[in-house]
Amino acid sequence: MQGGLGNQLFCLAFARSLRLLTGDPVALDLSSYGADRFGNAFILKDLAAQIDGLVTDRQPMLGNRFSSALLRSLPFPIPGYVAESPESLSDRTLPLLARHRGYFDGYWQDEGYIHGREAFAVLVRDFLLSRSRSRPDSAVALHYRTYKEENHPVRSRTPRREYFVTAIEAVEAVSGPISRIDLISDDPALAQERIGDIGRRVVPVVGGDAFDDMALILGARALILTNSSFSWWGGFCGVAETVVYPERRGLFHYPIPAGRFLRV
Repeated sequence: MQGGLGNQLFCLAFARSLRLLTGDPVALDLSSYGADRFGNAFILKDLAAQIDGLVTDRQPMLGNRFSSALLRSLPFPIPGYVAESPESLSDRTLPLLARHRGYFDGYWQDEGYIHGREAFAVLVRDFLLSRSRSRPDSAVALHYRTYKEENHPVRSRTPRREYFVTAIEAVEAVSGPISRIDLISDDPALAQERIGDIGRRVVPVVGGDAFDDMALILGARALILTNSSFSWWGGFCGVAETVVYPERRGLFHYPIPAGRFLRV
């Protein structure tokens, strides 16, 4: 397990898939928390408890960034260690992975790693909404992760203004004219500066925590997402009729689009 809410959901989804496909218990390695460079903590303990056969564990030798980078760089396979493949998934990928036993290392950011997708989406949506303090109603929500904490330019690439203009056109083609867009971001002011004037009323949403922000995304009737695992799960589990997602175009952190996403 690693990262914030979105990354944790990807890892948890994959662990659940292994459990369902094998019938074996699956341990969630929490050793990355406590030393996470962004100060993240594991916040899905109660959701994990709803999935039979999942337990928590700590494997500090395997679960740190140095060990992961070293094992991934080796030119030969390590028995009992399975790293996420950079190659595209096929229908056989997940069942084949489930045949392995050992330590699984990755973010698993592809819906192809999720067994029983619809049931898991409902489970996640119900859990996330139960943690929110409000039920906001939004016609169009835009989520923008700034990656301002990343020092390397390659790791902080986000969509440019042109993407948002095209995304709005795609939403309006389905839902009609937009008068207001609710902006959810780790830094709304910086997000607005980068997005620029997109000819619509963009209203920053402030004062909530991650669960409150996610509740707004989950309930929106149309979504404009960016390259973020938080964005991805809002689109995957939400009720939006239109979910717009950017093409990769050099974006560094880029969960593979789900089948229901409209890429522009």
